[in-house]
Amino acid sequence: MKYTFGTSKIAAERLENISNFFNPLAIRIIKKFIDKPINSALDLGCGPGFTTNMLYNALNCGKVYGLDISDNFLRLASKRFKNCIFIKHDVTKTPFPVSSDVIYVRFLLSHLNNIINLVNRWIGELSNNGILFIDEVEDVKTVNVFFRKYLEINRGLVGSQGANLFVGSILAKSNYDASILCNECFTIPVANWEAATWFYPNTITIWEKEKYVCNKLTRTERKEISEKLLQIKELKEQKSEITWYMRRIVLKKID
Repeated sequence: MKYTFGTSKIAAERLENISNFFNPLAIRIIKKFIDKPINSALDLGCGPGFTTNMLYNALNCGKVYGLDISDNFLRLASKRFKNCIFIKHDVTKTPFPVSSDVIYVRFLLSHLNNIINLVNRWIGELSNNGILFIDEVEDVKTVNVFFRKYLEINRGLVGSQGANLFVGSILAKSNYDASILCNECFTIPVANWEAATWFYPNTITIWEKEKYVCNKLTRTERKEISEKLLQIKELKEQKSEITWYMRRIVLKKID
């Protein structure tokens, strides 16, 4: 798999900001469906470890693993979250190097292809009665013209790599080799400044070198969007003109 939005220090800081917002929401969902002690948990595409640490806090189990292919992210994760175990592994390849009772996935399937086959293979990696949690974007709606342009470009960029940024609707209508405990779309309004905090870093990093982006936007257009996002970020206004539609699926392995 490829990290569409990079593995740099700036990318790691961006993921930390995103995790600060979404992790508390994920913890509530996980605790809703996990009502007994578990032995181990696994975070797929763990990046710099923020979702892995979230799993540790949510489950308080003895062994929490994070799998990723980025050496830089794994190095950052291992240094910061010593309560978790990080392993280099391509999550599209099974079997996994470790077994687990719980697997968590967020903002990962939107960068992969053949996703339903992949999910069913992940289910097969769970222990008996194990649970797979999936949090992916179904849509992002906004009336802000700069947000809309940013999302249009990023959706096209991900699509040019054979994936789907808004993969939630595909996941919602698919069949799985598991019992479906939850298949719901949740609306999550986000403050403009917070959305801009997540968006802006990509405009000064990957947007400057990705051929797809450079073919779609002139340097002047890229600069205009970037500067506007930075302005919104720094204003810190609580006004919200953007809403995430998150598809949350919880699957229990059938014995």
